[in-house]
Parts: sequence; C-alpha cells; structure tokens
Amino acid sequence: MIENTVKQHTWYERILNIISMVKPEEGKSCIILTANACILMAAYYLLKVIREPLILAYGGAEYKSYATAFQAGLLTILLPLFSVLYHRLSGSEDRSSIINKVLLFFISNLVIFAILQYMNVNVGMAFYVWLGIFSVMVVAQFWAFAADSYNARAGQRLFVILAVGATFGAWLGSRVAGPIYPHIGIVGIMTVSALLLLVSVYLTSIASSTIPKESANNEPPQEEKGNQWLDGFAVVFQSKYLIMIAIFVVTLVFINSTGEYILARLVDEESKLLAATEGLTNISEWQGQFYSSYYSWITLGSFVIQLFLVSRIFKWVGLSGAVLILPIIMIIGYGMMFFFPIFAIIKIAMMAENSANYSVQNTTRHALFLPVPRKQKYLGKTTIETFFYRFGDLLYGGFIFVGVEYFDLSISNFILGNMLLAVFLFGLAWKVGHSNKLEVQKTQSNSPPQLVAEIPDLMMPAGRLSKFSISECTFMDPDIGDALKFEAKLESGNPLPKWIKFDRMTRTFSFNPPLNHVGETSILVTASDFEGLTASSPVKVTFFDPSN
Repeated sequence: MIENTVKQHTWYERILNIISMVKPEEGKSCIILTANACILMAAYYLLKVIREPLILAYGGAEYKSYATAFQAGLLTILLPLFSVLYHRLSGSEDRSSIINKVLLFFISNLVIFAILQYMNVNVGMAFYVWLGIFSVMVVAQFWAFAADSYNARAGQRLFVILAVGATFGAWLGSRVAGPIYPHIGIVGIMTVSALLLLVSVYLTSIASSTIPKESANNEPPQEEKGNQWLDGFAVVFQSKYLIMIAIFVVTLVFINSTGEYILARLVDEESKLLAATEGLTNISEWQGQFYSSYYSWITLGSFVIQLFLVSRIFKWVGLSGAVLILPIIMIIGYGMMFFFPIFAIIKIAMMAENSANYSVQNTTRHALFLPVPRKQKYLGKTTIETFFYRFGDLLYGGFIFVGVEYFDLSISNFILGNMLLAVFLFGLAWKVGHSNKLEVQKTQSNSPPQLVAEIPDLMMPAGRLSKFSISECTFMDPDIGDALKFEAKLESGNPLPKWIKFDRMTRTFSFNPPLNHVGETSILVTASDFEGLTASSPVKVTFFDPSN
C-alpha cells in the first residue's frame, strides 16, 4: 500500500463540503461564523414575535405605517454616528471591534426596553422603530465583518455556508418564539435575545483568529481620514460600483414590496369571494392560515435553495450570473401574473420570488462587497443596507398611496409596472455583475490551477486492496483563497470501474481489482477551482498477479 501525507478534512469540514467547497483548516472559522449568523437571526426573529403586540398596545395597526418613515429619518442620524465610530476604530488590529461595539450598543438598548416594559411603560412605537433599524444595521455589520475577514476567493465559497446559518436561524427563531412567548412574556423574550447577542459578541471576537492565512483578508486595518460625519454617504456617492448597488437595492425592495401589496389585495378579494360564494364565516382566520402556509413554503424554499443550489449557481455562472437570477424570476413571474391574473399563479410567483430573494439574492448581495476596500465594506455596505433599503420602502409606500388615492390604479396596473421595473432591474443587475468582475480583477484575477508535479505510474497487485494518495503539492492554484475540487475518470472519459474508489477530499484512490484482472488502466485526475478552470494529470496503473 502506497500513501502520501495529505492535509485531512475534519468530519465537519466533510459535511460542509456538501454545501460548498471548504479547504482543510477553514472549517473552524466557518462553523463559528455560521453559528454567529444563526444566533443573530434567531435573536431578531424572537424579537419580531413581540413587535406586533407592543405596537398594537401602543395605539393600533395604523401606527405601523408611520414606522418606516421614522426609521429612515433616524438612520440619517445614526449613519453619521456610525461613520464616526468607524473612523475611530478603523486602525484597530482587532477586526471585530466595530461590529462588537454596534452589538453592545443594541444590547444596551434592549436592556433598557426590558426594564421599561417591566415597569409597564408603553414602548410599542419606539420598539417597533428600533427593531426595524436593528434588523438592517446588525445584519449589515455581520456581513461587512465577514467580508473584512475573508479574502474575495474564500468569501465567495464560504458565504454560501454562512447564509445557510442565517436562514436556519430565521426559521429557528420563528419556530421557538411562539411556544416560549406565553411562558416568559415580553420581558423574557427581550432578555433571551440580549443573552444571544452577548454570545454573538464572543463568537465574533474569536472568529478572525481561526481563519487560515491563505483564506484571510490581507488588507491591513489603517486609520481613515476624511469627514467623519458624512463619510457614510460620501463613500457610496464617490463609487460608481456602490451607486449601482444602491440603486439595485432600492429597485429590488420597491418591486418586492409592491408584489406583496398585490398579493395582499388579492388575498382580501379571495377571502371575500369565498365568504360570498362558499359561506366562509371567519375571513381573518382564513387569511391567517393562508399567510402561515405562504411563509412556511417560502422559508422551506429559501432554505433548500440556500443549502443545495446557491454554491452550485455561483460555480456554474459566477457572481455576475447569480445576481441575474432574481430579476429573471421576477420578469417571468410578473409576466405570468399580467397575462394570467389567477390567484394561484400569483401566489406561486410570489413564493418563488421571495424564496430566491431570501437565498441566492441575499448571498449574492453580501458577496458583492468582497472585493471592495475595507472602508466601502463597512461604511458603504452599512449605508446601502440601512438607509437605501428603507428608502426603497418609502418609495413603495408613496407610490401605493398616490396610485390608489389619486389614480385609482388597478391590480393589473401594478403588475405591469412591476414587470417593467423587473426588466430595468435585470439590466442593472447585468451592469452590477460586470462591475463586480472588474473589482475582483483589481485585487486578483482568476488563474487556472497548475500541474506542479506529474503523478507517477503505479504498480498495484490484483485481488488485494491497495491505496494511493495524491500529494497536495501535485496541483496548485495561484489564486490566494481559492480551493480545488478533484475528480477522477478513466482517460477515455468513462466513469471508474466499481472496484476503483476515489475520495475527492483526501485525493485517495482505493484499488480492489478482481484476482484475474491483470493489465494497464489509464486514469485522468482533474483539479478544478471554484469558477471551473481546470488542470489534469494522467495516471497509469498496472495491475499484476502477486502470485507470480
């Protein structure tokens, strides 16, 4: 038996490789950051369950419509404050210092809310606005920190796994919130969420030290200069790339929110129709059951897409292709709605749109910031994911108000408008994807793997189990942070016979030929990087009769 020493994947790295390509020694940081994403989203969805009763106790459902405007207004104040914080901490060697300061700020807010609620002070409106800001601010900081921790090649592979953690955390928080709420109440939910966020602070503080050197971002932290108060907006408006992303986010949020409005109107009409024709007596119960089923299918769809498809989409079409997926789904969906305005079709189209949005689109949007400088990762991303995100909601709210109150637009009009905007979004996505390629090329262009050493010819006994491991030095990828995936076939292109097994992670052959199998077999071993560029080496294996 012939073996070479190779770096071994741990058992959990082998599991992670089912989702995306993970190199040996990357697993620990990946697990920590994935758990961190899960905890953050679980904490947020726990808090969401108490948002509704608090705002209803404050003054009624109509106050919810004011929250978005308040959030956008407060963000114009908070973003300059965050810009000052970034400037003060930009030179710190501890990459976690920025996100942890933000987390500790929100934890302190949550403690104050819990104390006031315990004292029976009505915090409904303030908490509703705060939670909206928390959701976008903390998520933006987590992904900015992840982009600052990994280099572009490693991040493109591993962000897919981190996003699985976020998706699972959203599901977990929403599932746990309902059963525990009656037992621990509003103050208890706030306390549990604060404790989860403290765990997140700890995980963030240890994450960077677990990232292997070849996967880590090598851009050193440096003290930033410039207008500390206005840099958040200035960073966006000074970069054509970030401006395009900002417009993309605003348009995406506008289309998606309008789509949800279209569905809500149809749900209302459908329930009234059922009441008139089939004797439905409890309209609100039917609507509640509809949305429960609707969101459960979206959650399941987004989780399945994130788990099994996103990394493959990235590999097949790259980031520039992945950003086109949601606009294509929107064009098809709203086209189907316009020509076939049937309730079932509209429901399915919106489920497909939201599932793609929460999986492939979210991961792609976060990965767009991997190649940009550190300042744009933090200030640019935070500004886009908070202010511009909420600005899209504001535009949607104004459009619905004007369209209904002054122009009496029908559902078909809104569908047509969304279909045309989806075409615009597709063109914008193409430009964003092309610009992303240029940004990546500024830092590092993708080079194909290289064959460094030929694999020697092998002599293996027939009728016995033998193993051979290809040295990790046989192939090399010149791109820092990239990973190689291996496969082996017969040189003719046919699959290996059943008695030859090849472990792709350890690059190990297991030969167990029949006793009478004597002769030469030609095998081709191929190494491919994340974007599909390859290098190959032939292996000639001669099987001999050990009894002679």
